[in-house]
Amino acid sequence: MTDESSPADAFDGTSEDARDGTATATRRTALKTIGAAAAGGTLLSGRASAGVPTPRLHTDGKWIRDPQGNAVQLRGMATADPAFYRRTHPKSFEEVLRWATDTERGWHPNVVRLPFTQDNVAHYGIDTLISEFIRPAVDILASRDVYALVDFHLIRPYTQEATETYNSENEDTLDPIDDVMRNFWNAVAPEFADDEHVVYELFNEPTQPTMYGDDEGAWQTWRDAAQPWVDLVRGHAPETPIVIGSPRWTSVTHMAPEYPFEGENLIYAAHIYPDNGAPSEFDQYYGEPANDVPVVVTEFGWDPDGGSVDQGTTSGWGEPFRQWAEGYANMGWISWCFDDSWAPTFFDSPGEGAAEPWTLKTGADQMGGYIKTWLDETQSDSVPASPIDDSIAPPAPANPTVSNATEISVDLSWDAVTDEGEAGLSHYTVYLDGERVQEALPGATTTTVAGLSPGTTYEFAVTAEDDAGNESDPATVVAETIARDAGQSPYNGPHTLPGRVQAEDFDEGGQGVSYYDTTAANQGGASYRDTAVDIGTSANTGYNVGYISTGEWLEYTVQVESAGSRTTRVNVSAGSGGGGALRISVDGETLATQDVWQTGGWSNWQTIRVGDLDLPEGEHVVRVTAESGAWNFDWIEFGESEGSADTTAPPAPTNLSVTGTTSTSISVDWDAVTDTGGSGLESYAVHVDGSEVQTVAAGTTSATVDGLSAETSYTVAVSAVDGAGNESAMTSASATTDAAGDSTAPSAPANLSVTGTSSSSVSVGWDAVTDSGGSGLDHYVVSLDGSEDRTVAAGTTAVTVDGLSADSSYEVGVAAVDGAGNASAVATVTATTDASDDGGGSDGETPADAMVVDDYDGDPGWSSHRNDLGQWCGAGSFANGGGEVEDGALVLEYDNGGWFQEQINEDVSGYSTLVFEISGASGGEESEVLFDMGGVRTMLANVTDDSIGTSTSDVRVDMESAGVDRSSPSVRLNFWQGGASTLTIEEIRLE
Repeated sequence: MTDESSPADAFDGTSEDARDGTATATRRTALKTIGAAAAGGTLLSGRASAGVPTPRLHTDGKWIRDPQGNAVQLRGMATADPAFYRRTHPKSFEEVLRWATDTERGWHPNVVRLPFTQDNVAHYGIDTLISEFIRPAVDILASRDVYALVDFHLIRPYTQEATETYNSENEDTLDPIDDVMRNFWNAVAPEFADDEHVVYELFNEPTQPTMYGDDEGAWQTWRDAAQPWVDLVRGHAPETPIVIGSPRWTSVTHMAPEYPFEGENLIYAAHIYPDNGAPSEFDQYYGEPANDVPVVVTEFGWDPDGGSVDQGTTSGWGEPFRQWAEGYANMGWISWCFDDSWAPTFFDSPGEGAAEPWTLKTGADQMGGYIKTWLDETQSDSVPASPIDDSIAPPAPANPTVSNATEISVDLSWDAVTDEGEAGLSHYTVYLDGERVQEALPGATTTTVAGLSPGTTYEFAVTAEDDAGNESDPATVVAETIARDAGQSPYNGPHTLPGRVQAEDFDEGGQGVSYYDTTAANQGGASYRDTAVDIGTSANTGYNVGYISTGEWLEYTVQVESAGSRTTRVNVSAGSGGGGALRISVDGETLATQDVWQTGGWSNWQTIRVGDLDLPEGEHVVRVTAESGAWNFDWIEFGESEGSADTTAPPAPTNLSVTGTTSTSISVDWDAVTDTGGSGLESYAVHVDGSEVQTVAAGTTSATVDGLSAETSYTVAVSAVDGAGNESAMTSASATTDAAGDSTAPSAPANLSVTGTSSSSVSVGWDAVTDSGGSGLDHYVVSLDGSEDRTVAAGTTAVTVDGLSADSSYEVGVAAVDGAGNASAVATVTATTDASDDGGGSDGETPADAMVVDDYDGDPGWSSHRNDLGQWCGAGSFANGGGEVEDGALVLEYDNGGWFQEQINEDVSGYSTLVFEISGASGGEESEVLFDMGGVRTMLANVTDDSIGTSTSDVRVDMESAGVDRSSPSVRLNFWQGGASTLTIEEIRLE
């Protein structure tokens, strides 16, 4: 049965399956089932890149090479996380991988990227993730002659300091980064070390610390953090190539040639989307590094209807990207994403996460069809060469045998084959009535073909294929599935009532007779019965049925000893994203329906009282139907009627309070209730304006009501229900939902014009903007040459941009931003500053022998990211954020973190000394601060004879003696070396 639940967020799913952490799949079962495909609508024929080998790759300078020294370019696509399909998507990852590598459908990748998220590591456990997802996916790609890029798809801070900052600023909590990395790679790296077609991607997208303005510092901080993880992987897998990302969502690739990681067979990643700009703009960051080191663009894509990151067209961005990428003979590329849900997508579907139909996006400016064509046109370019000249096909597998036929499946086995040529056996292929349906690796000689029709005759064939692409003659066998008219009969029964019936002991008879299941094979993995029903194991309850989808049902033949009312209970579980409803019927007549609420986890079983059901004496058929999914089912019990003994309702919940509101929801909580009638508290009923809207388990004392209207007042009430069905009085609270969100951007400012200029400033004015989206105009953003310069309040329609160079042309832009954060288009105007009168500073007060870099007097302001030279300045990761200006001085509070930078960007060879007017809270801070200027990167104490005191004094750096390159420097201070204090900078100048 399928486990259906809520879709993934940006990268992680939220639903669960029937397992409680007990891994049941083995290496053998994984090998047996890598090809499982249903007969009928989901059969996929076709083979992978025929005869294209996938030997171990290695790096050689900037090249990726095969063992014979041939240059290899990796070209392909990524799928969504294979575990995402199990948890939230009707398709299986096996089906998607076959489609992506099916040459008969026209797909010709030589690599597929397999992203695995930390959310699914936490959900399944690393051992189960490997056995049920990573290993089968890797083996499918091996059988299809395609490289497998195993990607640890993290998007998060890469240092522990940044992790702790994130945790302090957000509601969710990230685990320690080193623990996360070591848990994954200590398990994954050794598991696939001997798989020659596997490549590892260490860390998808490291985010914070971003350290904008300091690419070198960001890269070195990343390298310091990640080098131990590279060493860890290399220790487990000495030869497997490792792809390494970089900070800022893998966008600092250009630092790799200058500061490479230590180790062999290292490849550097780049992630590029239209938001990064045109190829001519990002070449220096992603292309030029490929002149020195191996580079693979492991993520790129576009969508004409996309968001701020990926919005682009084939003509405007995709084709220029291809021209750019093909300008580097050693650069590989992997497009994102072969899916209908993880954007930008190759496919459209009726709704995100829909099973059928997937329609390839083939529009003139869409990505899916363009990538398919590109892969087809380059399928033979820079691929590994086969070292073996082998034209001898393996012998046909002997003794193909069908056993254990059911209504919808058969087991197929054959004798192992020894390849007679030099290439060696690659895999077996299974055909159904002439159509390819499965593959099996050389170690497997059995498989199950499921999804068949009852009472139908099929021809099965098995061939053997070697690594040179030679395929044997088929070995065939004919078999017939069992007809449905074989009849229904009890399994381990009839079950005597009163008593308990285990969920897995449903009747014999097969699909449509004794059960109905929406999937072709048992997803639960337990070997209790040979059936398509998803029977799994549980450490607490033995066997159970999971992956339950809406409309599925199970039937049980029972023998009722005497007529009467039977207290009926079910034992169920449902984790995050799960829950639903069940229906109980006897001999076709519905007796009861019952909600199944979330129980706190997929292995957290809870007994729910359905009610007292009247059952007649004799033999009957009980059907349990999933009115909606997803939930797990352990047993149903029909006991002696005992509910009538308790007629006392529980007390009403107390201290009901509203804990939060949005425009569509209200959240409440209350104090737990203790039942006094004897049957025990079973649940709470939540009502909105008098109507019951949901039920929550007895151990839960909070709820969120969704689907409400914005700016509307509601009464939310909660009552308590005991095991006998007695319900308490309601306790209520009133709340009003928030106003609806505003997604309409304001119009661009009109009539933007230059109102004045000086040698160091440009003044502009514009017409006031009136917001039409409902949230009201909040402010204007003023930009200079495309970069944000400052913001001004909504009531302001004029501004002076200063700190500019004399006799220079600038583009000033103004955009309007509303209260919901929607920004208008940017209105722009070009202006030229006046010629300088005296060649001196912008304020006429700078001494002739000094150049003020920044005096923090607010003209310009530090918060506007402009210093007195008109250049960019900034800071971040401090205890007080990006620093604060107080009384004309910049205050930086640090605790083993923070960066600060002032750009000069002009030749200052005429100056010999850098001067800080500075004080520290403790004194002596020069020994805790890293100085970085003009190629010199060392502790500040190493380049000055002065000390930072507790009162303001000059700390002077002799730039010439220190070896500072003064041709176009910047001044940077880093605070990641330990220590905690506060620096106050009055002024920075050159003398």
